[in-house]
Amino acid sequence: MHIEKKEKEIPYYPDALPTGVGSMPHLQAEEACRFVAETLTVAPFWPQLPRRSFRENMYVQYSEGFPGFQIDLSEGRMWVDTTAMMEGLEAFYERVLASDVEAFGITKDYAEGLYTMPGVIRAFHPEGVPIYKGQVTGPVSMGLTVTDEHKRAIIYNESAEDVVVKMVAMKAKWVEAYMKKTVPADRYLMFFDEPYMVSFGSAYLNMSREQVIGYLDECFEGISGLTGVHCCGNTDWSVILDTAVDVVNFDAYEFGMGLTLYETHLRRFLDRGGILAWGIVPTSEAVRQEDVSSLMQRLEGLLQELTSKGFDKLQILRQSMITPSCGTGSLHVNLAEEIFAKTTEVSYRIKDTYL
Repeated sequence: MHIEKKEKEIPYYPDALPTGVGSMPHLQAEEACRFVAETLTVAPFWPQLPRRSFRENMYVQYSEGFPGFQIDLSEGRMWVDTTAMMEGLEAFYERVLASDVEAFGITKDYAEGLYTMPGVIRAFHPEGVPIYKGQVTGPVSMGLTVTDEHKRAIIYNESAEDVVVKMVAMKAKWVEAYMKKTVPADRYLMFFDEPYMVSFGSAYLNMSREQVIGYLDECFEGISGLTGVHCCGNTDWSVILDTAVDVVNFDAYEFGMGLTLYETHLRRFLDRGGILAWGIVPTSEAVRQEDVSSLMQRLEGLLQELTSKGFDKLQILRQSMITPSCGTGSLHVNLAEEIFAKTTEVSYRIKDTYL
């Protein structure tokens, strides 16, 4: 497969700007998009709406074009028919080898927010935005969650492993191209959401660090803008930090101290221009008990841990973004909107205090 190499725009300093993870609980795409455009004015994202339809489930959403993929909307089930997959492999690889990105497009039924957001951004930000963020499900999580007809994770099927990675890579490439075509922005940021990286090192995830790094780096290679990885729990952060990723998004509210343990890898990541996206605002009822001051106190405790190891606080903050700890798709709309409001407030407080 011919992969288009990207020209990095590093160093880039986001200066603690706020953005979101991806999923939102709204049923109407217009409502979700308007809220994002009004609240996250510097770095809006197109919202995934899993409550609107099972087609917007974070695994089903990127399934169009996957050979043998089956969906039962009435039961909310998905799986891969491996016989049909094998029959479709030749056509699949022909499209991949031809770099036929359009063959891996996402239709509106599967991502209404992706199609609605451009018009909303044009209405609110006619000159464009500094950053426009999109997301796909990463290859590790996609491969572990989607199963075959025998309920075995598809990534452990020898014939399907490479399909999963190339499918995610082509989907991400298509999403980025669509974003560039429809929304003017100074930069584009493509995230690969990897919730199942929390299982790395356990018996559940039978993959080596070399495999995971290889999967992710292959996906990053097709992206011309910034790349990101989101993991909303503890993991072996050295694996993600050692990929070519530009932005690492982590749950700093619950698990922030875990990242600080990887001092050598983190220093190397920051020194090459890497960006930390601090998920400091909890995506749970816990947010009701927090205000900007308490969230800042928690963040500053993590920064103090890093500065005690010789890291420069200003460098870290300049190379930071602020986000909720995870997606908000399973929450009540009012709670989700409170979470985003506090995310922007923390960002403003950091800028006023330090930058």
